[in-house]
Amino acid sequence: MSQERAVPASAVPLEEISSWPEELCRRELPSVLPRLLSMYQNSDGWIEHIQILKIIVEMFLPHMNHLTLEQTFFSQVLPKTVKLFDDMMYELTSQARGLSSQNLEIQTTLRNILQTMVQLLGALTGCVQHVCATQESVILENIHSLPSSVLHVIKSTFVHCKNSESVYSGHLHLVSDLLQALFKEAYSLQKQLMELLDMVCMDPLVDENDDVLKMVVVIHSLLGICSVISSMDHAFHANTWKFIIKQSLKHQSVIKSQLKHKDIITSLCEDILFSFHSCLQLAEQMVQPRAQDNADYRLFQKTLKLCRFFANSLLHYTKEFLPFLSDSCCTLHQLYLQIHSKFPPSLYAARISKAQQEEIAGAFLVTLDPLISQLLIFQPFVQVVLDSKLELPCELQFPQCLLLVVIMDKLPSQPEAVQALWCADSQVSGATTRYVFTHTGNCC
Repeated sequence: MSQERAVPASAVPLEEISSWPEELCRRELPSVLPRLLSMYQNSDGWIEHIQILKIIVEMFLPHMNHLTLEQTFFSQVLPKTVKLFDDMMYELTSQARGLSSQNLEIQTTLRNILQTMVQLLGALTGCVQHVCATQESVILENIHSLPSSVLHVIKSTFVHCKNSESVYSGHLHLVSDLLQALFKEAYSLQKQLMELLDMVCMDPLVDENDDVLKMVVVIHSLLGICSVISSMDHAFHANTWKFIIKQSLKHQSVIKSQLKHKDIITSLCEDILFSFHSCLQLAEQMVQPRAQDNADYRLFQKTLKLCRFFANSLLHYTKEFLPFLSDSCCTLHQLYLQIHSKFPPSLYAARISKAQQEEIAGAFLVTLDPLISQLLIFQPFVQVVLDSKLELPCELQFPQCLLLVVIMDKLPSQPEAVQALWCADSQVSGATTRYVFTHTGNCC
């Protein structure tokens, strides 16, 4: 009998298992995996946890049946992995305020925790990569625990990195290299997860099942990540939004009734307004005599491009999901008013050059016209715009007039049914005329 068989595989020390060749791992999987899983569940130390997890992922995961991964591996390991990560994050945050260049003990402790977290994220990346490499299409039921666990860890990592200035109380430089490594690992993990999710297939004939609900949770989890990374990495933020819109449309037929459309619309509108205000601030700086024109202008163009991307995303989403947007009409109405209140010829407009006005109008404001055309046929939007009880602050009353003029210009080319929505006595009853000529007079 060979030497490697002298000791039963189930009793071989962990250090020896970590050096096994691929064929031996494949052969001994049935006997060794239960032991490794038991050790993982019962281990107390973070270092040993990660050591066991890495051995399973790197050496034994490639030999598992991909159809039973959820039952044999993910469901048994990932809940514990998430708890381990949360415990490390709690310890990290609790001790971070004691960090200083003099306190080497805490500095070493924090750096060890961060290094362990980087390794944990790396192991999760290995799980996701394995699924991508071994399956042409993915059924969420077969990897149920993976997306939710990964998204939880990613969001927690980004939140910690975002708050790092306050968390580490002026001593960020002592751990900045490892925080950067942690952010990069989470960034890479999310990109890999989005690649996996892009492979998910769902039956378009099934209106509601567990996979549908799981996909909805995934989309809204990514939406939560968007709100965290919006000020950290603009390109990554935009790519995450692009993925959210893509998946919403890809699975539209089965998830349209379960998506929280108001949350998606509200987040998009917030990002549009934020990027638009950033554009205006940059444009104002460029009118100042000491502004560094080249650098400011490049940043202005980059921000304007981002603004246009968000607006086009909103336009696309609104077009596809309009029947579900009744409770988003107030948000969309306010978006139009807020934008035009800050843009000439509004009296409350930012002071920007004619050239920048034309650039913003040509790249961004043009997207609002087709948005209004889409909303024109939607009765809930009509009711919001023509609400006789509408109370607007002074700076939004001119934009409201502008919107009404745009709508009136579009109506002659619309079918009679659409015209009736806007012109029926029950809708208008003189309220719009009184609004335009009475309320706006207060600000003249």
